[in-house]
Parts: sequence; C-alpha cells; structure tokens
Amino acid sequence: MNTADKVKEIIADAIEIEVSKIEEDTAIGDFPKWDSMGQIIIISALEKEFDIKFDPEVIMDLEDVGDMIDAVEERVDL
Repeated sequence: MNTADKVKEIIADAIEIEVSKIEEDTAIGDFPKWDSMGQIIIISALEKEFDIKFDPEVIMDLEDVGDMIDAVEERVDL
C-alpha cells in the first residue's frame, strides 16, 4: 500500500466513512464527522501511524487530503 492510500485509509477510519468516498481534494467540513475535532483525530492518527510529528504551522496548512499526503510524504523515509 502506498502512502496516499494509507493516509486515505487512516482518514476514513477516523471519520467513519468508506475509503472510496475520499479524494485528494476532500477537505475538513465535507463530512459530518470531519469537523475541528475530527481534524485533530486525523492528525493524531497520522502522526502515530507514520511515527512523525507535525509542527503547528504545518497543521494549520492541512486543509485537504492532498495536503496531508504531501505532509506525510515529506516526513517519511520511503
């Protein structure tokens, strides 16, 4: 499984939706459970799964799935 697919899987699990409903432009607010608390849960799950830590400035820029994939890929040794 590539990084993008894994990120989508983690997001889907965190906000309790099917992975197939997530695209790279899917963003906070697109689903009822993806609110500010859902965003925190997603970020925490990504940090735990990939053993990384996002800086606060980076977290503020994570607006959609594509941003999250890019941020994870920048911090993970593939």
